[in-house]
Amino acid sequence: MASRMRSGFGKVRRKRWLVFLLIFSGFVLLEVFLYARLVSVRATAAGSSPDRGERPVKVMVPVAASGSVYAEVLGRVRARQTVEVRANVPGRVKSVNFARGAEIRKDDVIASMRDYRTEARLEEAGYNLESAARRLRETERVYRKNVLLLEKGIVSEDRTEASRSLFEADSARVKALSAAYERAKWNYDSLRIRSPIDGAVLEVVPDVGQEVRDGDVVARVVSLGGIKVVAGVDASVARLLERGTPLRMSLSSVGGTETAAGEVEGVSRGSDGVSGTYEVEIAVADPGVEWWPGEIVSVRVPVRKLDGVVGIPRTAVVSRGGADFVMVEKNSEVSRVPVTVTWADDRTGYVPFDSLPAGSRIVVEGNLGLRPGDRVRVVD
Repeated sequence: MASRMRSGFGKVRRKRWLVFLLIFSGFVLLEVFLYARLVSVRATAAGSSPDRGERPVKVMVPVAASGSVYAEVLGRVRARQTVEVRANVPGRVKSVNFARGAEIRKDDVIASMRDYRTEARLEEAGYNLESAARRLRETERVYRKNVLLLEKGIVSEDRTEASRSLFEADSARVKALSAAYERAKWNYDSLRIRSPIDGAVLEVVPDVGQEVRDGDVVARVVSLGGIKVVAGVDASVARLLERGTPLRMSLSSVGGTETAAGEVEGVSRGSDGVSGTYEVEIAVADPGVEWWPGEIVSVRVPVRKLDGVVGIPRTAVVSRGGADFVMVEKNSEVSRVPVTVTWADDRTGYVPFDSLPAGSRIVVEGNLGLRPGDRVRVVD
């Protein structure tokens, strides 16, 4: 009985091993078939390609030229001319005739003030001048009359001379009082604050009813005849800039980025006490630019000039192990050339022309995965 059971278990075990071997053999056959199929497909694809083993790339012909390295600095837009209108006499603001942003013509009254002392001085000066003028007319009449009577021998020479002295004294007094009146009138007219230029009102400082002292700023007026940009730069950059140096500026807004050309008008000789930078004034050359005073723009400032270099796009540079390379093509074969890149900005760099093999072309697209010795096909 026991031997019969052992015999049955052995048959079951052999049957299981047989099933396992059959499954394993089928799996191995499937792997072999798939591998053979893959090799066949690759061979077919390689045989049907007219440029077998060649990678399509775009290239550029290196040409030795000059280039500039730029630094990006921030500048603030200002009006071509900004004038602080100050009070010449004290007074109390009676009216403000222009609001902020309003256009104004030269000699328009921005604000009017009132001061009783100034008005009283003008009135007093007018009375004094009028009284002195009447006295002068009388002494002049007497003097002219004595001159005629002296010629006829009716009055003495001493009397005529006395009337002449009185006339000259009254004439001098009228001139002095006339100057005093003009001064009083100028003070009175200064109670009306006028714009010295054509432009727009940037700000009116005092409110109606507020006291204003002599010399206080009453308003700020900006001209509408152009704008400029003022940027702060380090001393190393300020030394490189000269009057007339061309620059490019850009202003980013919701609608996109607007660029404009400009040139340096001047560089301050002294640094700012807070930031330590030097101010560069840039004239905006494009008349169609409508930037507002106070807006912040980016200014590209040239900080270094390079000669005998080739400008290449960032896509042409391959970095590996902390070193930079470019792939160059010659006779449809590529090689790797180590280079030192001087970046002009985040898109363009410069490499020495002498570091490139003669007659080669720089691969600017399609260099990913290329190895020295690979065959390539140049496409437009």
